[in-house]
Amino acid sequence: MQRVRFAPPCSAGDLESICRWAGLSCSARATPGLPAPALRRLLRLAARNSGTNSYHHRGHFAHVIMAAGVLAAMAGIHGRERALLVLAGLVHDLDHQGRRGAGLLYWQEDWSASLTGRVLLGRGGDARLVARLSRMIRATALTGDQARLLIIRSDRLARLLTDADIFASVMYERDISVRMTACLKLEQRLSGTPEALNAAFASHISGDGLKSAAARRLLADMQTGRAANRTVIAAGSLT
Repeated sequence: MQRVRFAPPCSAGDLESICRWAGLSCSARATPGLPAPALRRLLRLAARNSGTNSYHHRGHFAHVIMAAGVLAAMAGIHGRERALLVLAGLVHDLDHQGRRGAGLLYWQEDWSASLTGRVLLGRGGDARLVARLSRMIRATALTGDQARLLIIRSDRLARLLTDADIFASVMYERDISVRMTACLKLEQRLSGTPEALNAAFASHISGDGLKSAAARRLLADMQTGRAANRTVIAAGSLT
């Protein structure tokens, strides 16, 4: 995932290819209630890159989609459910304003869900699908609010989406993670160095915890792989 460029350019066609790889196709109609014209419109909207968004843009969407595909495979999720998870990854920050919150809980998430709903319903999509997506998108808010916790407890796809968002934000080699944090700092007008902000965010995520067994297993696999790489490098330095 970290080998795929985070920064633009990333076109609607690129996002469509990544979605197809992850389990969502414009042509397969794997998700009932999701007309192909609606999905194509969502892809075009996701490919926008507002000048105010240094972080929550198409590069972030691509990384969340990839993480969602990997976690779905590890969780044994296929077909309609997998397509729905990937769709949620595509649209979870679709109308993110690229700036600090206005003090209203879920305001960024609800704006994205509202835009997604207008596109789907305007092209013959299923209102039940819109409602499910709206709940899942709320689960990505970094808050301990009881409403969010209830969604996470009751919806396994919401748990996987939340974890995909986390993996797409901090689960990289450190230099890549710090560069991405610098983008987030610029977007959100945060104070502090990117290194300090990255460490604080990683600590917050660690305290909040990964929500799915698949994500915890993936993290353990990544840590084992990194430890093995360090052992190989250390052994090589002794020869």
